Amino acid sequence: MSLKKIKSILVLGCLLLAPSLSATTIGKFGANTEISSHQTDKKYITHIVSKGETAYSISKQYNVPVADLYILNPEIENGLKIGAAIKVPDNGGVQSAVATAQPKIGSSVYGIREYIVKAKETLYSISKSTGVSIEQLVDVNPELSQKPLYIGQRLVIPLGQEQTAAAAQGRPQVQPVPAPVQYRQHTVEPKETLYGISRQYNTTPEDLISLNPSLRDGLKQGMTILIPNANSSSYTATPQVSTGVSTLQDINGLNIGVIMPFLNKSEGQSARFLEYYEGFLMALNDVKARGLSANVYVFDMGSETGTAKLKSLLDTYEMKNLDMVIGGVSPEQISIMSAFAQKQGIKYVIPFPTKKHETQNNTHVFQVNAPSSELYTNVARTFVSLFSGANVICITGNGDDKKELISTLDSYLSQSGTKIRKISDNQSLTANLALAIDPSRKNVIIPASGSIQTLQTILPALGTVVNERPGVSISLFGHTEWQTYTQYTTEFGKYDTYFYTPFYANDTDYKVSRFVQDYKGWYNNKSLINTYPKYGMLGYDTGLYFLTAYLNYGRDFQNQIGSVAVPTLQTPFSFVKANPTGGFMNNGFYLIHYKPNGTIDKIEYGK
Repeated sequence: MSLKKIKSILVLGCLLLAPSLSATTIGKFGANTEISSHQTDKKYITHIVSKGETAYSISKQYNVPVADLYILNPEIENGLKIGAAIKVPDNGGVQSAVATAQPKIGSSVYGIREYIVKAKETLYSISKSTGVSIEQLVDVNPELSQKPLYIGQRLVIPLGQEQTAAAAQGRPQVQPVPAPVQYRQHTVEPKETLYGISRQYNTTPEDLISLNPSLRDGLKQGMTILIPNANSSSYTATPQVSTGVSTLQDINGLNIGVIMPFLNKSEGQSARFLEYYEGFLMALNDVKARGLSANVYVFDMGSETGTAKLKSLLDTYEMKNLDMVIGGVSPEQISIMSAFAQKQGIKYVIPFPTKKHETQNNTHVFQVNAPSSELYTNVARTFVSLFSGANVICITGNGDDKKELISTLDSYLSQSGTKIRKISDNQSLTANLALAIDPSRKNVIIPASGSIQTLQTILPALGTVVNERPGVSISLFGHTEWQTYTQYTTEFGKYDTYFYTPFYANDTDYKVSRFVQDYKGWYNNKSLINTYPKYGMLGYDTGLYFLTAYLNYGRDFQNQIGSVAVPTLQTPFSFVKANPTGGFMNNGFYLIHYKPNGTIDKIEYGK
């Protein structure tokens, strides 16, 4: 199977239309939706909307695409009003609603009925409750491929032969059921989950809910639920009880949710999050090839800062039955998702930088990007070890944005008996730097700002000092931002430069260049957005790490977190438990070393 084929399965087969997920998301993630344009000289007729009519039924009555109705009558995209007059292209093909409902030869659809969407429903839940696949729902309700699901929306539900006959005779319409089978009973024990019970009996949470509708309100201790027994050919004769040993069967059907502001045009950042998801799918493809069985559900939270849509999403059945959720941007969103994950017993991955220490009191949290305070502490420890006994010179100024790092570094150096010498980046910088240099020791120069203006001030002064005092051992120590100052790579090598960073991708690295080419192949020759970090690579690295952890160690992989190792592109992973009652913080970071011989080393720390 080709990569592109796998991609379409992952994107279209696993994409969930949650209440806040717009249909434009389907287009972004792979579905090719086209709206036909009308001709200016086309004739139209007026149709008066009657009770019970939908855009779909009207389109069938007049034999026109639903999209054309929306183009001519944009106001009906939010619903039809009884008595409203709408324009319909005159194609000369008016059909009756009865004729529209008749099946094609060989079709199993014999009629239709109307369904009104209720609060918190999704296409997935409607599919399960009606016994009609999502593909069939979209097929008979084409507007679903153009507009999101909304409360009060009228859908057409295709019926089988028995259901159509029942409707014609005024009898209650029932969903088709399989041949009768006998069931066993299961009493829910403390701390059991729907997923765990389904694994125990080799079934699925969806099948259990179909047999036990009360489960839609949640699993409760002491409940007695029905389980298909061995008389049903769909199930194994003996329950599969987990022994604690990790096997592929233990994690079959892993459910992962990615929840981000994919559609927030006003903030102009949605493309970054889409790229993250695309990279994640590529990692999923790689790990599925090694044997992982997993489904990815995608949710749009609407905003990088708002919480209204997020809160409504967390009430859905799909969110509550995930094994892991990834996402959240603002501190408020992260707090809400963290509390939700803790309550539901779901692992929660925070993928983007945040100042919150969410790992302190939640055992389910994995924070990919450590807050700056944690990063600075780890960098300071490494600095003291790497440059023990060196003469450390800090260049300060008015716009210092790394005061926290310098303060942390000063504290650790003091414990080792070393003090930082501080000089100002004023007009006397060159003279003061020359005086601060110790020719008998290693000299490490670190600015208190990561700005390019500070770097541009330091480099000429440093060049003068080096020329006047040849043979002096000097290294320049910089900050994460320096990886973006590619115009100074020659100077970095000349002054034996180091800088710390929680992410770094070397374009000359084989794995990086291969990923860039594969990404273009998957996504119609699209290039990665020029950001630091690259969001596509961040999505890939995160997916590769956690999906591999599930594959190798099962649902309780956190007990083996120190053994998880993957060949990442730009993110080092070294998760450490924050405290006995807390989650896991990623303490990994790189030191990038530009050597005088022109080579670049990427050294990983935090292990």
